[in-house]
Amino acid sequence: MSSLSTSKWTKHKILRRSKKLSAHLPETEWLSENSFMRLINKYGQVIIKPTGSYGGNGVIQVKTSGNSSYEVQDGAKTRTYTDHHAITAYIKKKVKNNNIVQQRIPLATKHGRPFDLRVMVQRHTKSDWQVTGMLAKVAGKGYIITNIQRSGGRVVTVEKAIQGSELQNMPTAALLADLRRVALQTANKLGPSYRWVKTMGIDMAFDKQGHVWIIEVNFAPMLELFLKLPNKAAFRTIKSFHASRKQA
Repeated sequence: MSSLSTSKWTKHKILRRSKKLSAHLPETEWLSENSFMRLINKYGQVIIKPTGSYGGNGVIQVKTSGNSSYEVQDGAKTRTYTDHHAITAYIKKKVKNNNIVQQRIPLATKHGRPFDLRVMVQRHTKSDWQVTGMLAKVAGKGYIITNIQRSGGRVVTVEKAIQGSELQNMPTAALLADLRRVALQTANKLGPSYRWVKTMGIDMAFDKQGHVWIIEVNFAPMLELFLKLPNKAAFRTIKSFHASRKQA
């Protein structure tokens, strides 16, 4: 097994070496007071998340809200910090826990709720990567994260998420083709560094203009999410790859 770190930060650094992929990666830095201030001043909104955790744990959103105050959303709770000193004291506490800070993508929304996408990319031992399934996770009411268990959100097909979103007048086939292309490029870029990995659950998103973004890559994704789709064919395909991996 590779000794290379599987943290979000390490994977991000590998991906951003690719010219093809850099346009699909939110600007991301290791969290420090300086990196936080630079990105919040540049984008007005950032996401802070632990580099080693999954499932939306510890993810917060910070946005400027005029009069040099900052709004911090953690789960469904929102707090306001009234000035620069108050927010930097809060960030100092966060710095101790190995977080990254990331440009917040203005996610496409379905009926006002943000959604992102889980794209499964898998391979057999000596074969090429294949997209074996994709779904959309729609955030629960009032949440910024789409994690189903934590936000009370729901799983729908990507096609269904697109209908009822800002993207509904764009050609769905072209959006899906873009998604597949970027997912495969992501797996091909990470694959050589993590040769033992045969399954990747890539969290991706469309912004409100239909541009594809890579949020993060999981090497131990929860396959059961695909059981929440009406058609179980993708789940069976994903499981069949998973089973062959165990026999290899």
